[in-house]
Amino acid sequence: MPEKAFYPGRARRKSAHPDIGVVQDRTTAPFPPARNALLELPGRLWQRLTWPAKSMIFVLLVIALIYALIAIFLYSSVRNDLTGQVQTELQRLTSNLAASATDPLLLKDGGALGKLAEARNPLVERITIADRQGIVVASGNLSRLGQIQHRPLPNAAGYSGTRFYAPIVAGGQRLGAVWVDGNSGRIHALVNARLDRTRNRLLILGGITALMGLLGAYLVSRAVTRPVLRLLGEIEGMEAQLRTEDRPTPAPPHIEGDELHRLDFAFKRVETRLREHLNELNQLHRRQQAMQCMATIGEMSAQVAHEIRNALSSLRGAARFLVRYGDDKNRDEFLRIIEEEVKRLYDMTQGFLDFGRPYAALRVEAEILPLLTRSAARHGADLEAKSIGISIQCAPGLHAVLDASLLEQAISNLLLNAIDAVPSAGGEITLYAVADVDQSVLIGVRDNGPGIPGDKIQTIFKPYVTTKTKGSGLGLAVVTKIMMVHDGQVELRPSAEGADFVLRLPRHPHPPPQQN
Repeated sequence: MPEKAFYPGRARRKSAHPDIGVVQDRTTAPFPPARNALLELPGRLWQRLTWPAKSMIFVLLVIALIYALIAIFLYSSVRNDLTGQVQTELQRLTSNLAASATDPLLLKDGGALGKLAEARNPLVERITIADRQGIVVASGNLSRLGQIQHRPLPNAAGYSGTRFYAPIVAGGQRLGAVWVDGNSGRIHALVNARLDRTRNRLLILGGITALMGLLGAYLVSRAVTRPVLRLLGEIEGMEAQLRTEDRPTPAPPHIEGDELHRLDFAFKRVETRLREHLNELNQLHRRQQAMQCMATIGEMSAQVAHEIRNALSSLRGAARFLVRYGDDKNRDEFLRIIEEEVKRLYDMTQGFLDFGRPYAALRVEAEILPLLTRSAARHGADLEAKSIGISIQCAPGLHAVLDASLLEQAISNLLLNAIDAVPSAGGEITLYAVADVDQSVLIGVRDNGPGIPGDKIQTIFKPYVTTKTKGSGLGLAVVTKIMMVHDGQVELRPSAEGADFVLRLPRHPHPPPQQN
């Protein structure tokens, strides 16, 4: 039968209930809630203190620690110094007594020796003088006169505990010895009295140091926390401004803690509020974009329907006339009308398809001057038919990052608009390209036509907005779309005469966005 493993500190017992056969574990239970609360109380109290209070407590603890170390060191040093002074004084007294007892001991003058033994000193309890045989010849305790000292006579001055001794020497011979027993009670009282005075001075010095340290800590902490409190007030004011009236917002809770903790909490609340507002703005922006797209689609649909209806009306009128009359007199005229309207419908449909299809731009660095030359040559017949002059202003070697076919299409649309706008026999069109100061290239088409009416300037780049009687309104919209895929833009610059459309292209490719 396998042995059961026993784990110290974990006993297993069966339930006392007879119907319950489940073995229950008796493990060391965690601290009860009351004890946990007591353990967490110091941390909570410390967290509720302000930063100046924490600084003052910290400085006070540092001063107390330094003061305690200094006090212990000074206390030991002063005690050792005082004890050494007392020992030196008693040793000097013993040596003086030994020197003074030389002649009386030689002369066996008991009276003089007795006077020496009865010398009064508050630190001396008893003086004993013995001859070379160790017989006590003088003592502060008269009962000891004539007794023999059982300890050997000292060869040199010294002490043992509170007993000091010195030999009596004359002519190089030891005549006896002197023993001085110090009064340990008075010695300790003297040392303690001086230590008490030192301790009192240290307490006064420590109190002054603590007050100065507390005052300095308070002033420094207030100087540090004043901008923090100012920033906290500004953040709370910002949070109050971010609250919206259409949605109930609970008041900020009372935070127990120092200024930095409250500032951190306020930052997090403002961050949360800003994220909520950003989400709302993003949703509002998406809804607005959807509404704008729907409005644009509605405008485009209405314009397309209007153009188709006009063309169909012309076709229906011409067809009815041909069916009703059928003479050859006006047959060619109405067939021409039908052909023109069908062509206009085809051009409008093709323009709509061109505008709707996505452009895949293959951009490379290319020279601008050959591109302008090809664009002008493509419309040479139209320019010659209306006797319109064209000039190209571009420095050789000017390069930009572009898709040549798409950019030629954009320039072609601008040229067609200029050819339609300028008068015959006197019209002038200028194709130009210059390098701008912001690392971009400007390609412009300028004419001397009537220009763009003021009420059309803000909407001229929208689809189906045109100033021509039979225009599709998609030319400038296609140009805008082509410039978007080039990371550029099309602008209508103010001009004293005619219109000046400018295409802005980057000279160098933009770096791709970094992936996080």
